[in-house]
Amino acid sequence: MDPEPDEISRWVDEHVRALPLDGVPELPPALSGRAVVGIASAVRSARELVLATHALLRALVADGVRAVAIEGTDQPYRTAEALDRWVRTGEGDPDALLRASQGFLHHEEAAAVLRWLRSYAREHPEDPVRVVHDSPARDDPADLEAVERELARRDLDWHRRTGQRVAHWGGTAHVVAAEQRVIPTTPWETHANAGGLLREALGDDYAVIALTFGHGSVPYPVPQVAAGFSESLLAAAPGPVLLALDELRGAPEGLRAWAASPLVTRMIGPVYDPARDTDFRVEAGPLSRSVDVLVHVPVVTAVTPLPALAASTGRD
Repeated sequence: MDPEPDEISRWVDEHVRALPLDGVPELPPALSGRAVVGIASAVRSARELVLATHALLRALVADGVRAVAIEGTDQPYRTAEALDRWVRTGEGDPDALLRASQGFLHHEEAAAVLRWLRSYAREHPEDPVRVVHDSPARDDPADLEAVERELARRDLDWHRRTGQRVAHWGGTAHVVAAEQRVIPTTPWETHANAGGLLREALGDDYAVIALTFGHGSVPYPVPQVAAGFSESLLAAAPGPVLLALDELRGAPEGLRAWAASPLVTRMIGPVYDPARDTDFRVEAGPLSRSVDVLVHVPVVTAVTPLPALAASTGRD
């Protein structure tokens, strides 16, 4: 449902928070103290969305999160355990480990997140932030439904075994809380995703941040987000902003209706065709049940690829 523009726009302008990409933002109460917080990126190759992830991780660590699950480091890549070792001890080559992980992690912005985790571990040797990992003996998931179960199980097992709160750094299709996720490009995949399984297991102790954007080059061109997508409400924002959906009590009726309408948000990758931009989306249940915090970046640019392998060295 599209809200009426004028009153809604004024309320949004007054209530969204600016999200600095180069510091530690204020954490909304909706994210504080949760067992698992999912950070769901609409596209993995947007520099500004990785910077937003980094900023939000800093805020979550300041709030007590002590583990990060990084999609693309688990089966079949199995680099998470070695990344955890490097973060804790400095042993190994983080660039080489990122190169051995899934392709969407082969960039300097991801390396900067790891360097910050290593720096934090040096400063807090008795209380580092761990990288969530499994036993290397686990079988690879056979299909997408099994991937979703494994992503959720890994977070839950780590949290229950260690007591540590987890930040899950992943993609929109996996992380939003969807009991029945719909992706038009793969319409037969309507099972619960990892976020839906985490919400089923943890209830309100699982929270979701959806990282969305307006337009840009990542590095292929992506047009302005279409009207009717959930994040289009924030398209006029002058810079990166954050909106906590639990703060909509007292908002205009049209805005509360927007929050109660189904989630429709971008999901770009691993393939994309700008001529069919609106097909690359995720649909789920009510926005306010699928997402706790909506982040929007108006313009995005491409991540910086890691340097040539021959030039890669340890960072510690």
